[in-house]
Amino acid sequence: MVINIELRCPHSDSNNLAHNGKKSNGPQNYLCNACKRQFIRDEECTYLGTLGCITSFIKAILARGCGVRDIAVMLWISAWKVLKTLTVAKYALKTKRKRYDCLEVDEFWTYVGRKKNRKCLIYAYYRETREIVAYVWGKCDLKTARRLRKRLELQQDSARRVGQFHLRICGRRDVMRQAIHAGDRG
Repeated sequence: MVINIELRCPHSDSNNLAHNGKKSNGPQNYLCNACKRQFIRDEECTYLGTLGCITSFIKAILARGCGVRDIAVMLWISAWKVLKTLTVAKYALKTKRKRYDCLEVDEFWTYVGRKKNRKCLIYAYYRETREIVAYVWGKCDLKTARRLRKRLELQQDSARRVGQFHLRICGRRDVMRQAIHAGDRG
């Protein structure tokens, strides 16, 4: 019985490949003639962080609120791989509506690397559809909360012409309250 496996380059999706020797730990090394990049098959990877599908797993678990160290333990990869995936990700939200009457603002924070490096995610969501409308990453300070306010104002520009949108603060931090309501006074 002969089993044929079609092998494609994970970078260019080309099947124009050539054998390019073996790695020091044993697996066959391939060279893509289209993009001139080297790779090995996913089945031969010894470190799970190099698998092609691992970044989508990391993003999915991050979206459900798990921490960096938890993801590293669950997927048997290093915390640095999770952090690298976080920093490289260019995720853009596409809102379902153009106008929102009432948005809720909440936050959560985590330590990145060490205790001195505390990062905060502040996000605005629409409760009825459970849709996240806007978010910002940064330090847990007034500047980050103001960035969220500015992003919301840009997205809600058509709503502001009709009437001011309302924000309900769910977090406990006074910083968020100051930044979000600063635009209401001006």
